Amino acid sequence: MERYPERLFVRIAPEDKTGAQEVADALSISLSDLVRSLVRLAAAEPDDAARAVAASRPILLDTGCALRMARELRKWGVHYNQGIHALNTVALRIRHGDRDFTDMLEAVERAAALLEETEAAARGMRSDMATLTGRPALFL
Repeated sequence: MERYPERLFVRIAPEDKTGAQEVADALSISLSDLVRSLVRLAAAEPDDAARAVAASRPILLDTGCALRMARELRKWGVHYNQGIHALNTVALRIRHGDRDFTDMLEAVERAAALLEETEAAARGMRSDMATLTGRPALFL
């Protein structure tokens, strides 16, 4: 019985085969051993393999989608700035000895609401981007 009874036939570009052969040569293994190793690695770490495959695929956005994303990001920036401004106002008033906590509490609640709305929108976009790209969107 053969050591590896299954066969896999793959069509690739000449430059990809040349690159793979160079890697195999550098590792002192056969091209078949390199392919087997890559298959095993992908099977052992499917999330890493999915991210690597997704990273090699281009993503095209139409103008409408790009404009909607830019508008949403701009809105997040406005909300974030308003929230931080409200918190800075509270800090300034406390530093100057203001004891009217009613206004400060309202400012803190407004800031918290704006920042929570921004975070909820970021979570939604993060999820959408992860679905679209096949990998987590950690930067949002």
